Amino acid sequence: MVATARHSSPPPGLTVLVGQWIDGTGAEPKRGAALTVAGGHITRIAGADDVPRGADVLDLREYTVLPGLINAHVHTMLPGDGTPFLEWMALPDEVLLLQAYANARDSLAAGVTTLRDCGGKGQLMFRLRDAIRRGVVEGPRLVLGGRPLTITGGHCRPFGGEVDGAEGMRYAARQMLAEGADFVKIMASGGGTPGTYSQFPSFDLDELRAAIHEAHKIGKLASCHCIASSSIALALDAGADVIEHAMFMAPDTTWQYDEALAQRIADAGVIVCPTLQTGADSMKMMRERVAAGIATPDEAHIIAVTPNRTEDNLSNSRFLHELGIPLIAGSDAGWRYTGFDDFWEELALLARAGLTPLEAIHAATGLAATACQLDGVVGTLVEGCAADLIAVAHSPLDDLAHLARPAVVLHDGAITADRR
Repeated sequence: MVATARHSSPPPGLTVLVGQWIDGTGAEPKRGAALTVAGGHITRIAGADDVPRGADVLDLREYTVLPGLINAHVHTMLPGDGTPFLEWMALPDEVLLLQAYANARDSLAAGVTTLRDCGGKGQLMFRLRDAIRRGVVEGPRLVLGGRPLTITGGHCRPFGGEVDGAEGMRYAARQMLAEGADFVKIMASGGGTPGTYSQFPSFDLDELRAAIHEAHKIGKLASCHCIASSSIALALDAGADVIEHAMFMAPDTTWQYDEALAQRIADAGVIVCPTLQTGADSMKMMRERVAAGIATPDEAHIIAVTPNRTEDNLSNSRFLHELGIPLIAGSDAGWRYTGFDDFWEELALLARAGLTPLEAIHAATGLAATACQLDGVVGTLVEGCAADLIAVAHSPLDDLAHLARPAVVLHDGAITADRR
């Protein structure tokens, strides 16, 4: 409780007293404030001693408070435990949906109050979002791409988004948007699904343009999964808004940073989500498996051909950041060995790539909200935004690992975790 406070007239609600706070806009941290929370939103920000009469008080003056985090690239229905993708996707839909719920719950407990899901099977993620919105289960806000559009036999084909030809892409994009997708996700190159080719583009330019046009004409964004450098060029030509991964893979599967192509990304104002964590987690685990003599032939090949993959990915992000390209934080949770309870590690990797801790936090708050088209809704502690916030015992500007286990998590104004 507050010992001495000046009371003012706004109606009672929850008043959150904060010490150091980071508002998620990219601005430097501030000291001391009283945030009034009502109806799930921040309705007022006042001085630290300005507490509405009759309000409940949540005293976080000994903590650093910042917006709830946004993980801008996840696959919520995948386990993140190394289970082979095709093996996992052979399981019944009920298992996939329950895994998605468990992952969503773990994310919220870890201070991630918004998930941007970049691909799931059928309509399962829409059904989970329905359940969360109706209060059937607790979970973070879900921004959904639905089934990612992929060529026949392409990356993530078990999700059900195989499509070919410009007219097919046009129809498929319309279908996804009609089902409730918040953005259109396109697999513009192969990826980690067996039988696909990460080093080559998948769709042709007219196919990409058809799907992206359908998103743009109703004000939605389009995102392209791009491992191959050639797929990045096609995505830019087609008008993509967000590029996932941007790994600059050459046809021989080596990493070859292309400065001219990177400058094109910068000139177009396109957002990049580098997903550093899933690569780092996978390389660490594959090295351990190779050392133990239990690696698959594919894993042994990756370690032999691209032993510096993590460092190359960090270098890519460093170069992109130096060009002023907006980088957002997305861990690719669910894929391979990346889970949902350690998202802070993606921010730490962004810092290794040259972002300041404050810039890394911005990449997971206000800037990530832009990629979700949720500016002014989440990602910042400003009046009118959703009351999504976390409190940590020490300043994450000193060490981003302090984000690992928030002392308090608020989501839509409700306390969902309190570990004080």
